[in-house]
Amino acid sequence: MKFDEMDISIGTKKVLELHGFKEPTEVQESVIGPAIDGMDLIVQSKTGSGKTLAFLIPIFEKLNRGLEAIVLVPTRELAQQVDRVARILAKGHGKSTVVIYGGVSMENQIRGLKHASVVIGTPGRVMDLMRRGYLDLSRIKIFVLDEADRMLDMGFIEDIRWILSKAPREKQMMLFSATMPQEIINLARHYMSNPEKIILSADEITAENVSQFYVEVGEINKIAKLSSLIINEGGKYLVFCNTKRNTKSVAEILQKYGFRAFALHGDMRQASRSRTMDAFKQGKINILISTDVAARGIDVHGITHVVNYDVPQYPKDYVHRIGRTGRLDARGKAITFVSREEMEYFRRIEEFIGKKIPRIEIRQAGRIKERLDYREKSDIFGMVKFKFELKNELSEWELVKIVSNAGIHEESIGSVTIQGKSGELKVHYRNAPKLRKIRVFRRINLVDAG
Repeated sequence: MKFDEMDISIGTKKVLELHGFKEPTEVQESVIGPAIDGMDLIVQSKTGSGKTLAFLIPIFEKLNRGLEAIVLVPTRELAQQVDRVARILAKGHGKSTVVIYGGVSMENQIRGLKHASVVIGTPGRVMDLMRRGYLDLSRIKIFVLDEADRMLDMGFIEDIRWILSKAPREKQMMLFSATMPQEIINLARHYMSNPEKIILSADEITAENVSQFYVEVGEINKIAKLSSLIINEGGKYLVFCNTKRNTKSVAEILQKYGFRAFALHGDMRQASRSRTMDAFKQGKINILISTDVAARGIDVHGITHVVNYDVPQYPKDYVHRIGRTGRLDARGKAITFVSREEMEYFRRIEEFIGKKIPRIEIRQAGRIKERLDYREKSDIFGMVKFKFELKNELSEWELVKIVSNAGIHEESIGSVTIQGKSGELKVHYRNAPKLRKIRVFRRINLVDAG
């Protein structure tokens, strides 16, 4: 089926054709008809399946006068994304939309509400404007919850209940979610009337179009591995770090070495976040370093690689991260950097998704040099073992004294064994670089703990 064969208005068809929308996706073909007929819908469809048009087309087909529809989304980025599509359809129907979210001035949003037929917003700012008397949902006819499971994860469930309590009982409601936790099902039961369930994907454990790999690498060499990966495999990269500090650090180092990389994190002003996202979408930058929270709602076409610079602590976050690539029919690649300390979290991810993720090596490309990582070579106590050959015979006690005098405290020195001029000793990884400067050694080599 094509859009021009569907039972929708001429105005909608013209706008869709003008912007290159010819054939509906599976979710659009399944949802648009029942939604136009006024049915309450629970739609389970993975992110990137085209659901935005699936609920916006019916909304604009059914608008009359005044504010009649609200779309509630978890993040400002997703709100902006939905609003961009809504504006396209609004032109074909002579209607206007308004997008409302926190972090920016309310003035433009308040002005936009006066003439809007559709409001798209995040829970916090929607509640704020309702309490101040600027947003009235008493005549809403259509209520859409988009990415309901994400809103649950972000702690918005009580906010959603409050907002729904201010809307009319008699209204059409559409709920879209990639997964269906029990709390989402309970919400649907309480606020929806005999909803039709449209299940287009089971709870997504992992994206089918994403090839997944991991790389064993210590913390100090992650940046070198990342630079080599980017050089070896060109593309559009979304890199996840667990902290704001890491996003800034990784982006700054990559920029220093000539990469087009920028950070996205919660401390940034909204204007800076928007500029960064626009530059990423337009290809002006090809590497975005982000935290999980900042990346929620990002739906950028053409992301070829997702890199987990830090292993996420929760397996569900891993699934959300890698779902940013491999959208629709495109192929994507997800690579997770795993230090020894992160291996436990990584194994939990493998258990969660129900399969082993293969290990790969990244060929060193050389722009950022890899360094010897003594920490990664240490045992569970942080001790690294060296084999050595002495210039002259020494007792174990004499060697310990010489090593201690070189700035390595005795508590950082482990076992020492000597036979003739050869032997082994252990020191804490923090002090390991100092050993090579001690002149009593003719030769000293690190023994890999593995």
